[in-house]
Amino acid sequence: MPDFNPTGQIIPDKTITQPQVVPDTLNSNVETDIESGTKGLTAEELKDPNEIKVTISDHDAPIVILYGPPSCGKTMTLVCLTRFLKSHGYTVQPERGFRPSADTHYKSICENFNEMVNSDDAATSTNNISFMLVKVYNTQGRCLCQILEAPGEYYFTKDNPKAEYPTYFHEIADSDTRKVWAIIVEPDWEDQEDRVNYVDRIHKLKSRICPRDKVVFVYNKIDCTNFVISPGIVNTSEAIKKVSQDYPGLFSKFENTHPITRFLRKYDCGFIPFQTGNYTPTVGGKLRFTKANDAYARNLWNEIKKQI
Repeated sequence: MPDFNPTGQIIPDKTITQPQVVPDTLNSNVETDIESGTKGLTAEELKDPNEIKVTISDHDAPIVILYGPPSCGKTMTLVCLTRFLKSHGYTVQPERGFRPSADTHYKSICENFNEMVNSDDAATSTNNISFMLVKVYNTQGRCLCQILEAPGEYYFTKDNPKAEYPTYFHEIADSDTRKVWAIIVEPDWEDQEDRVNYVDRIHKLKSRICPRDKVVFVYNKIDCTNFVISPGIVNTSEAIKKVSQDYPGLFSKFENTHPITRFLRKYDCGFIPFQTGNYTPTVGGKLRFTKANDAYARNLWNEIKKQI
């Protein structure tokens, strides 16, 4: 299968620059352990997700939608990106009007967002940051994009892989706001049927989203694979092959059919190897989070900027 580079182009080189992280068995499932559950929803919303109310007030700034099943790393991806962006002069702020004013949980995470993002206690972020929209501003105060983190249960669930999307999803998907779907895939799904169902879900998503929407595949937990060769080098070609094997047919709906550009770019999507960070248990039972090398967030952010 042809390679993708960080901008989604087909390239002959078999590697791209990424930081080395030594895989270890401890980190392989810890992100799954700390990011679970549907947090911050009312009893009515939990009973019927069609009762979930969201408001997209800014239709000019593109929305980056972190898409994936529960526990795939959406929250920590937002944390990782936020830390990177803020350290490079960007402003990242919660969109307070995204959830109803009566939602006290959402109000609380908006007020304490910076504290939770900067915490080295992994559970502080994953247990509190939930179902929120943040906006990213450059140094001139221009909003570059919005990033949405929403419960994975309503994107894909192994127990009910063909479940209908809730109303709020259709409202966002059908909006005239430009969107970048950051679809997360992982190396540690053991059940082949689940992977096949996830591919089917993504193929249906492709037929559901607007034609001008963009797609980036984020291969999270790259540190749990053998594709990190040495400091700064990842065998992306082999990583793509592995994803293709684990998720058969995943890229088939994203082939570039343009009569001219298809010779330069076989697929109309990006592919980014990614890692949020490392998770180390303390004597007290907490998980100490240290973010990954900035190259991961930088490559993902560069891909987002290209797409928007």
